[in-house]
Amino acid sequence: MDEKRREIGTIALRGEQLCLNFTNTVSWHASDHPHEWIHSYNDLLSWSRHTGMLDEDEYGQLLQAAKHWPTDAAAVLSSALTLREAIYQIFSDVVADHSPQQESLAIFQQAYADAIVHAQLVLEAEGFTFSWRHNARNLSLPLWVIAHSALELLRSQEWRRVKKCPGDGCGWLFVDRSRNQSRRWCNGQNCGNRVRVRQHYQRRRTSAL
Repeated sequence: MDEKRREIGTIALRGEQLCLNFTNTVSWHASDHPHEWIHSYNDLLSWSRHTGMLDEDEYGQLLQAAKHWPTDAAAVLSSALTLREAIYQIFSDVVADHSPQQESLAIFQQAYADAIVHAQLVLEAEGFTFSWRHNARNLSLPLWVIAHSALELLRSQEWRRVKKCPGDGCGWLFVDRSRNQSRRWCNGQNCGNRVRVRQHYQRRRTSAL
């Protein structure tokens, strides 16, 4: 997570699933000094465009809508951050083999219920799926797609492959898609290397005593 001072449109997408990439819009999530990436509704849109969740037309339409309804945009941003923390807590509990907290489940369930109300069932190459493309001017569009992504992950076998990076204070979530499920870090060159360097230093210090 060496992106701390960079723009939201450049944040690394290491979660392997949209909903986990969304939870990772907080760096050092498991520390006492988390770094927030999303400070405005426009930040949320920039991240959504960065992930490919929105195309250029949808991105532009939502930008214009946010300018026309800034109060509504601020409310959606607040809901987005609340949803993000609920999803993060649910998957953190899953990783720790704990039952998810009821409060987090209730927040997520409400978000998904709202998403389905606005969804349209469409046939794509892979089969039927839900789409929100007809709501390209609705400020809540990103939340609906994220909530759907989280439910799809929870209903798939991949939920068993979700891991939390053990790097000091990192806490980023990701799906381990390695063949033997050996992936440990969100990024071995960052979190993994920091831990290895620290362990090496500790071994040298111990041997010198």
